[in-house]
Amino acid sequence: MLKTPIYTYLGTNGTLTTPIHLEGIYSIVKYQLEAEGDKFLTRDGETFVKTVLCTESEVALWKEVSKKAKI
Repeated sequence: MLKTPIYTYLGTNGTLTTPIHLEGIYSIVKYQLEAEGDKFLTRDGETFVKTVLCTESEVALWKEVSKKAKI
């Protein structure tokens, strides 16, 4: 599973969401999780996705599995 931090910055005319970290500027950080190869991500064993955007506290809830696997 690939884990990429995604930063959201608040500007005077809107927000900017990017994987680029701007040093010294306040940001909200979420993580984009991406299943590798023929695998899928699930957190409940019933719903399967290839990518998901979640908070740091939710990262540990997601598991990478083959779709036919039972958790």
